[in-house]
Amino acid sequence: MRRFWSFYQNESYQVGCSGRTVYIYDKAGNELAKFRDIPYVYTAAFMPGKNIIAVKSTEGRLGFYDLDSLCLLKRITITRIGAQDEGFCFSPDGSFFYNIEKPITSLRTQLGVYETNTFTKVSTLFAEDVRTVLRHLEFDEKTGTCYLLGYVRNDMGVRDRDFIAIFNTESQTLQDIHFISQKQYDYLAIYKHWELSGFTEKTLEWCFCDLDEKLSLKEVYEAAGS
Repeated sequence: MRRFWSFYQNESYQVGCSGRTVYIYDKAGNELAKFRDIPYVYTAAFMPGKNIIAVKSTEGRLGFYDLDSLCLLKRITITRIGAQDEGFCFSPDGSFFYNIEKPITSLRTQLGVYETNTFTKVSTLFAEDVRTVLRHLEFDEKTGTCYLLGYVRNDMGVRDRDFIAIFNTESQTLQDIHFISQKQYDYLAIYKHWELSGFTEKTLEWCFCDLDEKLSLKEVYEAAGS
């Protein structure tokens, strides 16, 4: 099998992303399909409980594929600005897809929320907040709590304080912000990027960092609040 930038599997399928092509395999490793609908796809994620994947392009596009029917369900262009490599994930029940986006400039972020029946955007959050920059997010599968990693700029627009907060999905606000060190933030940002790849060796080679400690946003958040 190829050496992929990212690689994932569930009970039925295996998915590998090479950048130009998304490869689909069965559990035995037999190739079923090659998708080339969206360029620069380096990361993907399975929808919980379903054989559907979301793929994210660094060019500013999203794609959603049904692996049972081997077809593209929807392609979304968010922006044509490159370097769209911030975090994304499904909610634990698979009803929503959350994507950190930079549609206007690489210096400003927003959080896009998509319902997963038709993959239509239902909310765009934090777009007017020029100080807060979002990087990664994750859900706790047991509690449904969403943790969000980011930093805040000062009045001069310079990165000032790094944080992990709880993102309340009902009120769509950040709550209980815990500030962390720059060292913690930098490690987490790189580690979460590697995690999004499915912990592939190829992505690790480009992290330029010894990722010897496995961490979740939840763990760092709880430690920061203790």
